[in-house]
Amino acid sequence: MFPSLGHDHAARPGPGARGGPVLGVWPNLAAGPCTPLLGAVERAFSTLLPPAHHQAFVRYRLEEAFRVAVAGHPHPLPVLAYSRLTHRSSGRFLSQDELVQTIGVSAALGAAGVVLWGDLSFSSSEEECWHLHDYLLGTLGPYVINVTRAAMACSHQRCHGHGRCAWQNPGQLEVFLHLQPDGSPGAWESFSCRCYQGWAGPTCQEPRPELGPEEAT
Repeated sequence: MFPSLGHDHAARPGPGARGGPVLGVWPNLAAGPCTPLLGAVERAFSTLLPPAHHQAFVRYRLEEAFRVAVAGHPHPLPVLAYSRLTHRSSGRFLSQDELVQTIGVSAALGAAGVVLWGDLSFSSSEEECWHLHDYLLGTLGPYVINVTRAAMACSHQRCHGHGRCAWQNPGQLEVFLHLQPDGSPGAWESFSCRCYQGWAGPTCQEPRPELGPEEAT
């Protein structure tokens, strides 16, 4: 959803559902330690956790995914957060604040993107289709555009366009990849760079030769 999964082409292919490759580490953090797919983050809102702990829930799940992504790989594999658009129990769409706690936290931690999903209830009637339409145009779409543009701006300004911005200190819970109210980019002092494959250095300014198969093992 925000950039840029395409830079992580080093992800090792595995068997896909129809025999094709599946790229990246897709750790299903909600399903248990033995299920390697997506990191579900919306469950912060379906648990009995108080609202003050929702952000920490998402953060720790994604940090575990990042830990798995570097294990046994010459370059970290991409991590994508996984979230429903609605609450499981009520069917209510995620609020603006809940989008910050899912998409916003995922972007600020350096995730490669967010996979949003729903079910057939979105198209069960004309009324439901209009509810989804209004939510996409009024709440979700503007926020996704904001985070995407902010992530791209931070990458270019801080990482020479060769890396992804991530919190320097994950404890900075009030700092996000958001544009200013007037649409201008921020200063990004609270973010460091996670370089894409082939780049290194504090701001991803140094080309790094690719390792051959024998060197990488």
